[in-house]
Amino acid sequence: MGLRTVLVGRSASVLEVARSIQERKKTRSEGFIVDLAHETAIAEFLEIVKKRYGRVDILVNNAGIHPKKEGGGKPTVEEISSEQWNQVMAINLTAPFLLCRAVLPMMRERKWGRIINVSSRGGRTASPVAAAHYASSKAGMIGLTRIVALEAAPSNITVNCVTPGPVTTPMSMQTALAVREAFTKSIPLGRYGEPDEVASIVSFLVSDGAAFMTGAILVSDS
Repeated sequence: MGLRTVLVGRSASVLEVARSIQERKKTRSEGFIVDLAHETAIAEFLEIVKKRYGRVDILVNNAGIHPKKEGGGKPTVEEISSEQWNQVMAINLTAPFLLCRAVLPMMRERKWGRIINVSSRGGRTASPVAAAHYASSKAGMIGLTRIVALEAAPSNITVNCVTPGPVTTPMSMQTALAVREAFTKSIPLGRYGEPDEVASIVSFLVSDGAAFMTGAILVSDS
């Protein structure tokens, strides 16, 4: 499709990931260090993108955090501080809202766009490994998807949501080993998913094959 991929992350590792994508995929890729917990940082990043590239055609909201207790357990409602709650909401839900709000005018101007929100199994059902702040933010992503899809459809912009089950990522590996092993036993396929398996679904949703699909909540789970 001749896309330029722009990656955003809070650490310098996002720069190396962008370089790796460019080398492996032979496609243009650039990384930006941005703390999505801060609205001003998001605004400054978006201004750079608009000046450098002029538009955003595809937005994938995949950033997320899930703070754990010492030892890798999930905090209970009583153990979650207001500060931690607000931080999770800022990155997992408010940032996607701000990014959607910013890119929609650019997409409307061209009468084309694709927005993919990545939620979680923890956002659509009770999960033994999801804490209240994480589950609430991911449930919010599902609601955000449905409303933005309805509002954006007249401009030929599709907005869909992927809700993966457990996936092997640095964040999921922070969960205590005993908890992961017990959880894995409840998975029919007997394993965690892989990032590439979720990426394949995202790739389909931005393709012409998904042009008549919007507001969908796709379950990527076993």
